[in-house]
Amino acid sequence: MNKVWNVEDVRKLLAETGEKMGFDCAHVPVEVSSRMEKTMGSFLFREKEGRITAHAFRFAQVLLSGYYDESVVRNVILHEYAHFYANVRDNRNHKHDAYFKRVCEELGIPTHTYFKELLPRTKKNGYILVCSKCGSRVAARRKVDSVNMILKSKVSGCCHAKIRAKKAVF
Repeated sequence: MNKVWNVEDVRKLLAETGEKMGFDCAHVPVEVSSRMEKTMGSFLFREKEGRITAHAFRFAQVLLSGYYDESVVRNVILHEYAHFYANVRDNRNHKHDAYFKRVCEELGIPTHTYFKELLPRTKKNGYILVCSKCGSRVAARRKVDSVNMILKSKVSGCCHAKIRAKKAVF
């Protein structure tokens, strides 16, 4: 088990980095999201009349949970700080351009733009929709409301027969 991070740990790292880079981010809120699965961190901002205003840093709960190595978590946090630094300092959304990558190099983090250490996807409950005539798979859905809507109003494309739902894990 690795270090479990809390919001104060994240703020502390962001404050140290802001001091080192000479561009403070203490006024920007830090949020933790349990809904983020593929994106481990994001820097949210508002763009209005040519000015970029920092809105929040948001990090995935799974990132801070202790599952990932401390260096991976630090790199994600610093990656989001790099977005803050590049975008707010220049009042321009740099995305992952050359300027952003130079900031990453200054911070001593990798310049790649995607999270390489993703968790294996966990299987969840859902429904497989099949043709009642030939049994071929028509669709898959997780939410029962969307399944019920399809069962009431649609027919299969293969045989134009009614559709049945089977519970499944996928």
